[in-house]
Amino acid sequence: MGALGLGAAIFFLCQPAEPVYNGKKLTEWQDQWAAGSHDGSTASAERLGSYREALQAIGTNSIPYGVRNLALNDSRCRTDYARLQTKLPRLLQKLFPKPKPLLQEADGANMFLYIGSNSLPCAIALLNDPSPTVRRAAAWGIAGLRRQSPSAKQGIPALIDALADRDEKVRYYSVISLQEMGPDASNAVPALTKALADVGVGSQTNSRYNLRAAAAHALGRIGPPAATALPELKTALAAPNPYLRGQTAVAIWRIDADVNLALPVLLQEMPGTIEDSKWDWIIALGEMGPRATNAVPQLKIELQKDHKKWVLNYVTNALKRISPADVPDARVK
Repeated sequence: MGALGLGAAIFFLCQPAEPVYNGKKLTEWQDQWAAGSHDGSTASAERLGSYREALQAIGTNSIPYGVRNLALNDSRCRTDYARLQTKLPRLLQKLFPKPKPLLQEADGANMFLYIGSNSLPCAIALLNDPSPTVRRAAAWGIAGLRRQSPSAKQGIPALIDALADRDEKVRYYSVISLQEMGPDASNAVPALTKALADVGVGSQTNSRYNLRAAAAHALGRIGPPAATALPELKTALAAPNPYLRGQTAVAIWRIDADVNLALPVLLQEMPGTIEDSKWDWIIALGEMGPRATNAVPQLKIELQKDHKKWVLNYVTNALKRISPADVPDARVK
């Protein structure tokens, strides 16, 4: 027993000390952020700034702590405890408090982004983590890293493998990252085409639309090298979901420059689609130039009905490229 005690003591003494930033342990920074710092308030923004600074200062040494926190989202014991705790009498609830809030997959994705490109090897490796939440965060995080540096293309082979993940959200976030790779992801065309074709079974047919639309968008970002996906994209134009049809039409345009096929679909779906979902369709119309003259009336309607400045800028830019004479004077720069 004495030997066992000594061994345990040595084990714990040899563990690296938890990283500290501004006198506060990293887990304290994590807990503070997870405990309600997502409300968009000024205080929330300040807490995010401090948490980001902590991650940047500590670097990749912070990743194991983030992973441990994220993985608790998938803990059956923690989930059962949280459910039972609310059913306890009040007195016992004081003895058995609610579990602390946890980081979510978006927080995990931002962890890699804030740390920077040095975190890329960790994100790639974590695509094979047992925790679905960790895998989701890693897959999504690579998208942010790609926006920081072209070197993130090193993650493409692992992202292609992740398109076969049993978790649909892991597949979705992997597609999101492949979108950011553009033509560099040409090797992903077969796997993305398979994701586009996966309509699911039963109730899954409703949940797969976003994944399929994301796959179409990724194929469009790859461009002409994705030409082998055109038959499946043309099949997807008959899907009942309007967002999927719109994304598919844009992909066909960017791969094959087929205005006659893409333009009517976009003009049909734009009126009933919210501006947050059709901004890239507007960009695609601008890419078509004068060949999209039939879109001018709808774009003028968008100038009247859309409210977000960044979307309105896209509309104005599209009109400039299609028919400059139809740009309202007040918006010409």
